[in-house]
Amino acid sequence: MLRKGLDEATIRGQTDALVEIIGKGGLEAIYAFDSASHLPLYLKASHPGLFYAGGYAPWTGRTDEMPDPDWATYIPRLMELGYDGIGEMGSKPATRDAHVPLDSPYYRGFWEACEEHRFPVLCHIGDVEDFWREETTPAWAKERGWGYYHGDYSDLEELYTEIENVLDLHPELPIALCHFLFLSPHLERAEEFLDSHPNACLDLSLGVELMYNISRRRDEYREFFIRHDARILFGTDIGMSTTLPQHLARITMIRRFLESGDEFHTPDTTDDLLTRYELPYVGLDLPRPSLEKIYAGNFRRLWGEEPKAVDVDQVIAACESKENTSMAKVLKKLEKKVS
Repeated sequence: MLRKGLDEATIRGQTDALVEIIGKGGLEAIYAFDSASHLPLYLKASHPGLFYAGGYAPWTGRTDEMPDPDWATYIPRLMELGYDGIGEMGSKPATRDAHVPLDSPYYRGFWEACEEHRFPVLCHIGDVEDFWREETTPAWAKERGWGYYHGDYSDLEELYTEIENVLDLHPELPIALCHFLFLSPHLERAEEFLDSHPNACLDLSLGVELMYNISRRRDEYREFFIRHDARILFGTDIGMSTTLPQHLARITMIRRFLESGDEFHTPDTTDDLLTRYELPYVGLDLPRPSLEKIYAGNFRRLWGEEPKAVDVDQVIAACESKENTSMAKVLKKLEKKVS
């Protein structure tokens, strides 16, 4: 989304774009997250009810951004400012020399604090399993450095072991794992994972390999989704797309997949990160009670029925302390306008 130091016009422009996505995409709200710019809190304060805010925690390859965190203080502070949860964070593959495991001492206090305060975490583990083999990694992934087959990255199984260790140690931790935990090729393993970790949920943010793999075992997966409809969350990953038509196409695709029994392909309007397969996606045609849980009910159970209130004065002070002058400026103008 946004990084510290961008100007006021960019902040307002990105805000307007997200509000437009909510309106034209038929969404009730967006869960927004960023690095440490506090943009999600500006979104919440400027458009009450339309945004939930995810606070920052470093990915496993970026712990140098917070070299010595006091998690017991940091997590309550995020809550005081008005954040609703953490993330997205996690272990998008980093080279072994940069990777700090999620079950390492660095993160121990993080998981403890989030569990203690029931502060939900949106967590990304690994990547598409094809990216660990050169012959199956698509060109668009290679261009972005998403190929992990030279032996300098952790294996996907190592990353799974890390998060399972975390979940075993923190059975009350509210957590949603992005992209179906990249387990869509392995229905039985996904079933075993949910059975073994009753605190964990899976989200449906695209990559379309998720819909493609599920479509190959459509009837079995339809039963899986109905059986586990309290553990699955709607998602789109629209931050990976760049234009309004691309954003809306992501929303439309996943909704069509969940709501209808249609056979369809990736439309031309989507961004290049969504693969064009020869075989079609096959919609799950889920019953309405399951859709209501997946679209909103499960998220609200974890993140709250309503977004938390924002303490604008405290956010302004936090921005100024980090020399985030543009964000402080727009928040002051917002505060003046409201008062």
